[in-house]
Amino acid sequence: MDIRAITFDYFGTLVDVDKGGIIGMEKVLNRIGIKPSKGIDEIYLDWDINNVRLYRGEKYQRYRDVAQRALVTTLDAIAPGISKQIELPFLTDLFLSNLVEEAPPHPEVPAVLAWMASRYPLMPITNMDTDLWQRSQLTQYFEHVTSAEMAKAYKPSSDIFKLALQRLAVPAENVLHCSLASWADIDGAKPLGMNVAWINRGRDVLGTWQPRPDFEYHDLSSVRILLENEVPSALKL
Repeated sequence: MDIRAITFDYFGTLVDVDKGGIIGMEKVLNRIGIKPSKGIDEIYLDWDINNVRLYRGEKYQRYRDVAQRALVTTLDAIAPGISKQIELPFLTDLFLSNLVEEAPPHPEVPAVLAWMASRYPLMPITNMDTDLWQRSQLTQYFEHVTSAEMAKAYKPSSDIFKLALQRLAVPAENVLHCSLASWADIDGAKPLGMNVAWINRGRDVLGTWQPRPDFEYHDLSSVRILLENEVPSALKL
């Protein structure tokens, strides 16, 4: 294995996006005066499911626009008709701002990224809009990002991975992609020949018909160990 660049799923793999999303959802509900009978974390999960179903099932639209539609569905489910009485663009921005800005790095990530950045080109491949990603907490480790907004396609579409490889100017077989999301990233990266390290923080189980990653770890520290022990030191291109 001759790794010359490392790419990442960003939200979830590197930062705890659920924490940011729960904070954002709580602020939205407080703003509109809803006191739900179910937990904020459950409502956030409902939004996440609605959001993914929309962007996976339809022609490309900006993440912000899809997120707003998912927010309508989620809020109307707990307070029927509420979406017609509120400032949706403002509340969507309130929610997404907290989702990206308040998502903390997983504990081991900053040190591992600092080590990697001194040896490899690094690039997130994210379904988030570019400007939203730029408001997150780890952007200092990356010179470039490839977003769904740039590719006009969401993961697991091959279009976004192909664009990232083109921008890196590194062959797929020389790229290691690190990701928490199996359905979006293993399914998207493996058919192109990229090496994939599944960062399985939640001890999830892959589907029967899914492609298998090259490596499976519970956090990013193990990727550093892999690169130190099995791959000759690489220089930045």
